[in-house]
Amino acid sequence: MPATQKQALEYVSDQIDQGKMTVAEGNVYMVQMRGVVEVGKLTKEVRQTLNAAVKNGELGHIKKEGLKPEVYYHKNSRAAALDYRNKAEREKIEAIRRVSLHHKDI
Repeated sequence: MPATQKQALEYVSDQIDQGKMTVAEGNVYMVQMRGVVEVGKLTKEVRQTLNAAVKNGELGHIKKEGLKPEVYYHKNSRAAALDYRNKAEREKIEAIRRVSLHHKDI
């Protein structure tokens, strides 16, 4: 984990321990610090908090589409989020292609 991410995690943990931030609010902060975060299954509380941050203009959100993952992103990082999703899709397609080619050889 890069130093800035580690520092952000330590900061969030400290704020939660002091009762100044909830875990869900810490998740919003971590998305803001990381820029783009791919998500899968989330607890109801975390998803509600992230979606509230989207509605408040703090975060952006792009739903899963085909092989492109669902992401939350810093409000100024939409281009990075789109690039991330496109790269993830290309990697999944390449993995599928490799498996298909491997099974042809068997």
